[in-house]
Amino acid sequence: MDYCGLVGFVLFNHSEADFIMKPGDRAAQMIVQVIATPEVAEVEDLDVTVRREGVFGSITF
Repeated sequence: MDYCGLVGFVLFNHSEADFIMKPGDRAAQMIVQVIATPEVAEVEDLDVTVRREGVFGSITF
């Protein structure tokens, strides 16, 4: 679905000098990314799985 609503941003001026924005000035960049919302199912018990020995991130089997 395409978003067609308004997009806003907050701009803070941490400088002592005034900063004047005029219509059409560019002031922000944005990355648009889909957010995954998977379906989650609660279970009473987990199935038994084979686990590797070693520390977190270990690549040895």
